Amino acid sequence: MKSLALAALVGVLHVHHAPSHDSDAPFADVLAAADQDGLDFVVMTDHADVSAPAPLPGVEHAGVRIAPSGRKVLVLVGAELATADGHLLALDVVRAVPALGRPGRDVIADVHAQGGFAVVPHPESHGGWHDWDAPFDGLEIQNTASDFRRLYGPLLPVRLVRFAFDREAVLRELWLRPEAELARWDALLAAGRRVPAFAGTDAHQNVSLLGWQLDPYAQQFRGARMVCPDAPLEAHAVWRLLREGACAVRWAFYEPRAAEAREVRFPSGRVELQLDGGARLLEVRNPPFEPPLYSPP
Repeated sequence: MKSLALAALVGVLHVHHAPSHDSDAPFADVLAAADQDGLDFVVMTDHADVSAPAPLPGVEHAGVRIAPSGRKVLVLVGAELATADGHLLALDVVRAVPALGRPGRDVIADVHAQGGFAVVPHPESHGGWHDWDAPFDGLEIQNTASDFRRLYGPLLPVRLVRFAFDREAVLRELWLRPEAELARWDALLAAGRRVPAFAGTDAHQNVSLLGWQLDPYAQQFRGARMVCPDAPLEAHAVWRLLREGACAVRWAFYEPRAAEAREVRFPSGRVELQLDGGARLLEVRNPPFEPPLYSPP
């Protein structure tokens, strides 16, 4: 078996629930799914379209929560902001900032002013990202909502029927190597940018058909996760690991196939554990970054 990155803490990033305009799922469903899938932390990033600095949506859930089984789950709260250059995840911040119609780099400056860090989500889909010289701090190399767009199109009814009878097979077809996103990340690293990779579940639990939930949180959380080295289950410690690129991206769905994985190391120092000749990935690790470019105040 290829050596997997140490995963003392496992969590998911980019989760939406009822405060977002495109989800009415209760927080209890998020917590129950995190418990079911054995997660240690969840990063909530509900949409925050505000005209002035405002509390983070869902901030009342921040902190260590007790899941139905009695397990502790750390809930971190950021926000997803819609800038003129595309969407942006504002992380480790204390408030949401205005973003609509504003250049992405200006919104990033506001995030940095709070001591936070900014991650570009779904950079090649859902409108993408446009200002690649902006000083963002991370990039989603995988986004589950983008993966599920492969179900759409004229064959959607057929695909849904198959999904009903063989969900695992359909998920294998959806969770493929994110070629465009990895190419974009490689270009940034080659240019000398210190940009850690992230996986975004972009989970909303908002797609159902005749009462059948197509995107339950527990299913989405089985895809790509953030796996981190050991640290206290505290907000400042987990934010630091994420910010510094200490965490790897792992497709939990493919963990049973770990013995088949082939390790590939890239010139930048980043590492992939590949399956099926690279068509699918088990894990992606960041290169060994230098210390952060800036320190929170």
